Amino acid sequence: MALYQLGLLLPIAAALINWSPEIAYSVLIGGLIQIGPQAWFARQAFRFAGARRVQSIVRAMYWGETGKVVLTAVLFTGTFLMVSPLDVGALFCSFVIMILVQWFLVFTIVKR
Repeated sequence: MALYQLGLLLPIAAALINWSPEIAYSVLIGGLIQIGPQAWFARQAFRFAGARRVQSIVRAMYWGETGKVVLTAVLFTGTFLMVSPLDVGALFCSFVIMILVQWFLVFTIVKR
């Protein structure tokens, strides 16, 4: 899913460069703040399989979710501290849009 999200995010950010470089990199950073921690969660949560490994699966999901929340907080904090100027609206819009794209992808996969 992360690759599909990147496939959508990168061309949009590239297209915005001519209009406003600040908005372009804010959109890129916002999207990456969502994609990176979500990829971490997916890696952690789905590395085990099988009915005999239920405890390992549950533990990995908790670890993955905790890591995702911490990574997201650290990335937002680092962005606000180190990136200036920053279009906060574009940053958060991109973050939310990547969440919606992820939900859409999950829905289409589950529907199959």
